[in-house]
Amino acid sequence: MSQRDIKEHQLYISSHFLLLKLLFQNKIGRKKIKKAISILLFTMASLPLRWIQNIYLFPKKVSQRKISKDPIFIIGHWRSGTTHLHYLMYKDDKFITLEAFQAFFYRIAFVSKGFIRPLLDRLMPLKRPQDNVEIDAYAPTEEEHPLTNITEKSGMQSFFFPKNWSYFNQYNLFENTSKSQIKRWLNTYNKLLLQIEWFNKSNKQLLLKNPHNTARIEALVKRYPSAKFIYIHRNPYDVYQSMLHLYNKTIKSQFLQEASDEEIKLKIIECYKKTLEYYLERKQFIPESQLIEVGYDQLSKEPLQVIKNIYNELNIDGFNEVESKITDYLDSLGSYQKNKFNTLSSDEIELINERWDFSFKEWNYNKIDN
Repeated sequence: MSQRDIKEHQLYISSHFLLLKLLFQNKIGRKKIKKAISILLFTMASLPLRWIQNIYLFPKKVSQRKISKDPIFIIGHWRSGTTHLHYLMYKDDKFITLEAFQAFFYRIAFVSKGFIRPLLDRLMPLKRPQDNVEIDAYAPTEEEHPLTNITEKSGMQSFFFPKNWSYFNQYNLFENTSKSQIKRWLNTYNKLLLQIEWFNKSNKQLLLKNPHNTARIEALVKRYPSAKFIYIHRNPYDVYQSMLHLYNKTIKSQFLQEASDEEIKLKIIECYKKTLEYYLERKQFIPESQLIEVGYDQLSKEPLQVIKNIYNELNIDGFNEVESKITDYLDSLGSYQKNKFNTLSSDEIELINERWDFSFKEWNYNKIDN
């Protein structure tokens, strides 16, 4: 595998119809026009494989409309430890999940896995650029990535078009989104989950990790009434610094519009506030026996105990059988080093303390005196 960062764009394997819709809805930055043209060319090149996959999957789409079991959803704000938790729980082979290859080649994954997946495995960086977590073509991945390739109704589109808040507001928060629009979104999302199940060739339970789902919980539990939810939280200052790092290392490379550093900081502040306030407001719709909240610090210090608590609280069988696999995985992380960040400025501390005050109170984090 290559040591270089992936420079390709998330939308490369979308359809040209979707891409043109996105380009119509947004003004492309002058310096991003070349990137937009390259995305359009890639979507045109993938058209034959997309047609073949549609034909291949048509019988399944007609015969199956419901996933085999309601999923387990890992939620929480970006950079709160959702990936670490996902990797730990996926050591249990009773679960299936979305792998990186299908996530990034969703629209052609079924018909190209024999030749593109091995190539991707060689070309991918050894570690994720934002947090040094090891990754390959088979790594567990969040399902919002392929959602951007099949619909404009994904909050992640706001990562590509940072000046357009409507994707985030309407389809992450479901803010001022009609019941019919939410129903259509759920139907699209369900089709995505079905294809993950088909790709795995299994009817095991889906283990899904997606920070974008954090404020969607009311709609998700109504569609999947037996679903279980694991919410993970982290010290707000650490989340803020890690989000800045994520933008600088990864998200900026996907921009199709210009955005200043100050605009990015504002986006981080407001997205966190809105996402977690809606989570706190809507978690009442999840039965108590189907939701557990865990802290990243505790997961880092006592991972086995936290996973055991999750299994017990959510009535998931088999912790004793998977404990040794989790231990082996943790041992393999022996040399892993978390990112280290510069000290926050007094202005940043003041802004975080003010805008995220509710989070410090809800999960008992101490504020820095400023």
